[in-house]
Amino acid sequence: MAHASFDSLLFAAFALFWIGMLGLLWRRSLLGMLVGVAFGWLSVAVAGMAFVRVQPLAEDRVSGAAFVVCVGLISALQVALGLAIVFARVARRGSLDANDAGLLEG
Repeated sequence: MAHASFDSLLFAAFALFWIGMLGLLWRRSLLGMLVGVAFGWLSVAVAGMAFVRVQPLAEDRVSGAAFVVCVGLISALQVALGLAIVFARVARRGSLDANDAGLLEG
């Protein structure tokens, strides 16, 4: 079974981060922006996996794996909260446009 190297995992994390940030900056839809933030968190998890692979001790690998699981949990909770905000926004205003959401009108 082929294993991903440290360099390839870091490159994947870097690519995922920039895909997510470009999606966050260029999208006009709140859902697209939420997906961009999720890609950013995914890049943190992939970078964490890269650093876990280079740890020499088994105890360090277990703590690194726990870090990756915590990052995944935080990402899932953030996406759930973001979706709740988006659904409330659509129910109230009927629009997913990010320019309208920036007004913060009650």
